[in-house]
Amino acid sequence: MQNDSVAAVGFIGLLIFLFLYIIYSVLRDLIYFFLIHYVRLINLFISKEKQQNILNELNKITYYQKLSMVGKNYFFHRVIVLMINKNFFGDGIKMSDEVKSYISACAVQLTFRIRGFYIEHIQLIRVFPKAVWSQLVQHDVKGLTTGGGVMWLSWPDIKKGFDFPDDGINLGIHEMAHAFKLTLRCDSSSSHHICTSITNWSIASKPAFIKLQEGDTSYFRKYGATNMEEFWAVNVECFFEKPEEFMNLYPENYISLCKVFNQNPLNNKFDFAL
Repeated sequence: MQNDSVAAVGFIGLLIFLFLYIIYSVLRDLIYFFLIHYVRLINLFISKEKQQNILNELNKITYYQKLSMVGKNYFFHRVIVLMINKNFFGDGIKMSDEVKSYISACAVQLTFRIRGFYIEHIQLIRVFPKAVWSQLVQHDVKGLTTGGGVMWLSWPDIKKGFDFPDDGINLGIHEMAHAFKLTLRCDSSSSHHICTSITNWSIASKPAFIKLQEGDTSYFRKYGATNMEEFWAVNVECFFEKPEEFMNLYPENYISLCKVFNQNPLNNKFDFAL
């Protein structure tokens, strides 16, 4: 009888552990952000030296530079959470604070004004010293985002995207745009409005996509004509890097993306609020 009671207690304990682990897995990013941003326990998770290294790199990023002090603090803490919760692997390259900061900043830039939204789809980020051969697509790639939660990135091309912040080409933003869509759960109430806005963007952008396929590269680059998924990622790059021209040329597309990301890159005064 006693053994049965011990077994029952053990089974209940196991169920409680599994329940708590599931909650942690689902809410991991939110838990870390709460502890770092609101409880101010950042020093428990990352050294002050690393914090300063990350801030030094973020201060070189145009998007971050335009934020208020409050916005910068929020952005910085979101970057820390992403760096803690993603697995970075250097394939022939050292995983420095610089590399992790720039890659993490790409994800945070997209999700900056979407409360509680993290790009959860990506679990492993592999970084290479150059473009690499992909068996999946049968050619060299600078970046790749898989359905299995792995992202490949060429570090020189990531850096180049930030060195030229207004040319409409940013590899990190491009790949995170793919990962953003893969993270969405359109059947949930939390993501429903984002999915609706993406649908509106798809409808509004169809003429521009056809125009690009016909050879008009006066605004969007040729790679966007590959398919609608690549056109989406190219649009997101231009949305952040060439917003004024985007708004003037394709206002309906631009406004749809503002609603997707809950921000307006043209509104520099209020942390890109709509």
